[in-house]
Amino acid sequence: MVGGVSSVPPVGLMRDLLVLLVRWNHQFNLVSRACNPADLLADALVDAAALTRVIEVDSGVVADLGAGAGLVSTALLLLNPGLGLELVEANAHKVSFLRRVAAMLTDQGRGGFRVINTRLDAFEGGPRWRTAFSRATWSPKEGWRRASPHLVKGGVYVALVGPKTIPPNGWNQKRYDELLPNPEDYSTRMLLWQRK
Repeated sequence: MVGGVSSVPPVGLMRDLLVLLVRWNHQFNLVSRACNPADLLADALVDAAALTRVIEVDSGVVADLGAGAGLVSTALLLLNPGLGLELVEANAHKVSFLRRVAAMLTDQGRGGFRVINTRLDAFEGGPRWRTAFSRATWSPKEGWRRASPHLVKGGVYVALVGPKTIPPNGWNQKRYDELLPNPEDYSTRMLLWQRK
């Protein structure tokens, strides 16, 4: 599974996304208010860059499970315009924000994503995704349990995790310092993945 970053995100669009995030976050608490939104977007860009090193960005739809504010998916589209993405999120305020971001990305010619407003447990889509990922939503095993019924044969579930996560036996794993040239403060983050 090898992907690649195909583009550099435009500064103006990143600024517009930050402005939108700050405005919505004041009203709906999409992300922790203690965090600097610029740092959150930088984190998401690093996560997305690492993710593109282990997933096939050209093969089918990628799903962000428990998408939250959709920062990693937005970063994936900034780096890979035209990527097919579906974001699964249950929170109505976050879904409204995600739809606004998707429209903004589409207007800027960066592609967009489909937002599915449901809990993954209640999603009746059957096997449909070649790749699914989640960041800090569930433990890797719980994420796999929830994602695997929706993966096509040979599909992959990827968990973006911190350094304290113990990888389950038999899972593939890569630390960011193995995936990225200069991960700096992100070097101990990991991607863990399992194939169906």
